[in-house]
Amino acid sequence: MTRRALRAVLSSALLLTACTSSDAPPPESEQTPPTPEPTPTPVPIDGGPVVPVDAPQGSSLEWVRANACEDAAPMSLTASDGTGLRLASLTARSVVEGPLAFTELRLSFDNPEDRQLEGRFSITLPPGAAISRFAMQIDGRWQEGEVVERQAARVAYEDFLHRRQDPALLENDAGNVFRARVFPIPPRARKELVLSYSQELAHSAEPYRLPLCGLPELDLLDVDVAIVQGAVAVPSSLPGQGTSVYHLTLRREKLAPTKDLEARVGSSPAQGLRHGDLAVVRVVPVLASPADPVDALTILVDTSASRALDFRGQIDRLGTLVAALPGAARIKLLAYDQGTELLYDGRADGLGTAPLDRLRERGALGASDLGQALDALTAMGGAGPRLLLVGDGVVTAGRAEPSELQELLRSLGGRGLRRVDAIVDGGIQDEETLTALTRAGLGSDGVVLDARLEARVLAERLGQATRSGIAVEVPGAEWVWPRTLDGVQPGDERLVYAQLPPETPLQVKLGGVGVREPQPTLAMVPEPLLARAHAQARIAALQTERAELPADDAQGRKRLADEIVSLSTRHRVLSDLTALLVLETEADYARFGIDRRALADILTVGPAGVELMRRVEPVAPVPEVVEMPVATPEFKAEKTVMAEDDAKDKGSAAEEVDGFLARGDGEGGEADPDVAAPSDAPGGLAFSGTGRGGGGVADELGAVEQEEEPSLEAPPPPRPEPAPERTASATGRRDSRPARRRERVDLGSSDDALEGLGGSGGRGETPPTVDPYQGRFATVMEALGRGDVAGAEREATAWRGESPGDVLALVAIGEASEARGDLAAAARAYGSLIDLFPSRADIRRMAGERLERLGDEALTLAIDTYAHAVEQRPDHPSSHRLYAYALLKAGHHAEAFAALEASLERSYPGGRFAGVEQVLREDLGLVGAAWIAVDPTVRKKVEDSLSRHLASLPTSTSTRFVLNWETDANDVDLHVYDARGGHAYYSSRSLASGGQLYADVTTGYGPECFAIDGKRGAGPYRVMAHYYRRGPMGYGMGKLQVIEHDGHGGLSFGEHPFVIMKDDGYVDLATVGASIGTTPVPRIKPRPSAPGMTRLE
Repeated sequence: MTRRALRAVLSSALLLTACTSSDAPPPESEQTPPTPEPTPTPVPIDGGPVVPVDAPQGSSLEWVRANACEDAAPMSLTASDGTGLRLASLTARSVVEGPLAFTELRLSFDNPEDRQLEGRFSITLPPGAAISRFAMQIDGRWQEGEVVERQAARVAYEDFLHRRQDPALLENDAGNVFRARVFPIPPRARKELVLSYSQELAHSAEPYRLPLCGLPELDLLDVDVAIVQGAVAVPSSLPGQGTSVYHLTLRREKLAPTKDLEARVGSSPAQGLRHGDLAVVRVVPVLASPADPVDALTILVDTSASRALDFRGQIDRLGTLVAALPGAARIKLLAYDQGTELLYDGRADGLGTAPLDRLRERGALGASDLGQALDALTAMGGAGPRLLLVGDGVVTAGRAEPSELQELLRSLGGRGLRRVDAIVDGGIQDEETLTALTRAGLGSDGVVLDARLEARVLAERLGQATRSGIAVEVPGAEWVWPRTLDGVQPGDERLVYAQLPPETPLQVKLGGVGVREPQPTLAMVPEPLLARAHAQARIAALQTERAELPADDAQGRKRLADEIVSLSTRHRVLSDLTALLVLETEADYARFGIDRRALADILTVGPAGVELMRRVEPVAPVPEVVEMPVATPEFKAEKTVMAEDDAKDKGSAAEEVDGFLARGDGEGGEADPDVAAPSDAPGGLAFSGTGRGGGGVADELGAVEQEEEPSLEAPPPPRPEPAPERTASATGRRDSRPARRRERVDLGSSDDALEGLGGSGGRGETPPTVDPYQGRFATVMEALGRGDVAGAEREATAWRGESPGDVLALVAIGEASEARGDLAAAARAYGSLIDLFPSRADIRRMAGERLERLGDEALTLAIDTYAHAVEQRPDHPSSHRLYAYALLKAGHHAEAFAALEASLERSYPGGRFAGVEQVLREDLGLVGAAWIAVDPTVRKKVEDSLSRHLASLPTSTSTRFVLNWETDANDVDLHVYDARGGHAYYSSRSLASGGQLYADVTTGYGPECFAIDGKRGAGPYRVMAHYYRRGPMGYGMGKLQVIEHDGHGGLSFGEHPFVIMKDDGYVDLATVGASIGTTPVPRIKPRPSAPGMTRLE
């Protein structure tokens, strides 16, 4: 492309976008949106009229206290770089049918920025709720999401993101939190989303509640709750006879909700619902009330990062609960996240304030590793007879499968533990996991309680016995769920689902106990909501069966997973194994094998209650695709020339075409049938710009045609003057930073080892850059740069207190803690990233890379989070190589080698990541050499594998600089300078002194690798990262890994995580000297069964 043509592209973009002022309202008021295309017509449910009636006396919508309003807004949309989008209006349409409810939300968000964004939508649903619909408005029409197997949905999303089309992806994050990736959000535009979900109201005293507390000021809040009451006079399968509906409404402008809305309705004469052969009923077992006194109780309090919101309130409520227990009860109080601390051991009435103050001082940081906490109890001699878990039940590190945790609890049962209870405190929760833990097969099952109950009531429930194993029978039914009732106390109500012939009356029998209403009165209702609830119950039954399987039963788990995905897609019930994917056209879905016409109709809300949206009309035609410029080397060269000529226009023009310039030449790839594991991909909620580690995606290995790109002579940034050779820290900090323990690992016999892996580099001229940091992160890093560690720590702590979920604030705390030498505190800060985003493989890798830099103190957690990243995103090569090298550092050579073999034996989305095949093969060779060095008997096995994978065993010295970043569709460049004036970068890949840059990755993730074969003869080498364009994904974050091989299997590493927050920003990563030292040789270490990982032999 010529310079003139490029100017034309930029000018066109500016004409389209730059005319909007920075404080202008969303453009909906400035231009008429396209006329929406016809959408499928909502169809009222057949089966008779629904009669509108007046709301009975006493029915109303009331504002009530939330579980914990400090748990932040229940829904938000945030750009990947942390930019918050304002929720302008919220319209809620809800339907309540007895024990079932359905909610449809229409959300309008405004983009306050003058640039296109990728957004992260987050919503916290009521416990047990299941999402039904997710739609996004595109060009004035609603595009519906389809329920798709989770990993296939992620692959499709990333592919269309790179094509600059309009995808959206919604999936479960952890517990009852769901997150969606939304792209694009145009500058100064309004983004409209629709989301609907169904839920159970198991207890007759449990009202319908709409979570609103914590939302910002809304221009408009419009709520309508329809209460549908079916006919109850005569048992029948006919729907709608005598069905009535009344509405409770609220409409307010300029309102910032500080409470939730609750629908207060009168009692219903029916105990359940029926339509045809489907039924659901509330069942109340008639039980005696024997006591189970709390004489001794161990309390495990979750202090992981997700508990930060209202953490002090949680501690206050804990203190109140202990005060309500019998004073003579023996209490052990422990805090846990990724480590465990004993805070108190004594009588309940002697607790005092000191242990609670210590809890407050400890704060909410780190990943939640319940398995290690249970191991700690075992090491202490046991938990005593009773164990109480206080937290959210979301396990983000270590052994996370309920079956694994139940096994640990049963081992404690051998030391006297006979009952486990749980208290949920906060809006975020995984009730299913907590329920499984309270039913671990001990002497007695426990209960899961809500912290909103009064402390007196909680203490009473803990002191009551439970009944379990109560068989549920519905005579004549083909299917019943649940099959047994467990952990039941007097007054508990449970929902029972049954499928039985329409002419058969429903009767419930419970084994060994009575039923309050054995022949319950049922309301005859329309089918859709009840049918959906049945599908959700069947999925729950399969998930329970799958969770009870041993973790190593891969075949059984896959069979059940396939059944769950089938039910989920057929009935549009989102599960842990599926996601909702929004693409633009039918052709887009067809490309990934998604037949939209074969999928279920959509539930929506109409005046009379739930309606069906029958999708029989044609899908919208394929829009004309406008090809955007691609950030090829030629394009980079043109842009560099233009930038020098037109420096004054650089800022505005570049900002407006971020989406263009971040583009690479990759066309994405097809869905990978081999991948079927949940997790996530790049971007970030409340993400202001930090990240980690390697990898990316490449063509199918063995079939990649690596075409050498032309070497264009675009003017490079000025070369720094040669820096004096010196040994620097492994952290890549300025010289004024406090000294940090150097990261050194030698994995074999070595007479030479790497010296000088770190340091900020030369004292001569630096490239013309803006400082890579901005905002509060810049404040922290500047303080550290001048040696003001205390000031940096104060700023980082205050920042995190104001924004508990801000990733950069946590990274800032980690940086300050490292500088102070408190590696344990730094590890908790970085572990917090895992806890807040457990299903995000990119953030797991990012956290792992910072943990890895801390050395042995945090290597186990780094290995664990890399293992989860491999499971979640095996289509990202970076997951495999980071996992392998972490295993190698820990002395687990065989498993490290196997991990890289696995990376070379699978396919990846094609066309995006040049050079990755060569990187992975060389990784395999290096790890193989290290393995042979410590165990020569494996030489033949290693050489045979290398031959199969077209790799070779390295026998000479080498140094590799590998750059990775954890944002998609972004371009971060590797620059290497030597002491002789050489400069290698994307447009001039070789150094005359020796060394080659393999490829220029322009589409996100990396890796980019620069390799020097033989001795480093032109050092010191100064290595920098350049944030070429952030695009819609946000800031650049990743790491440089320096790997030196001594030619005999001895490897040394330098780990250099980085953050770049500005376009055209440079950051010094490392200065690597030429001298060689010596280090000791570690031995092969036995590999214990590790949490969340598969053992590799």
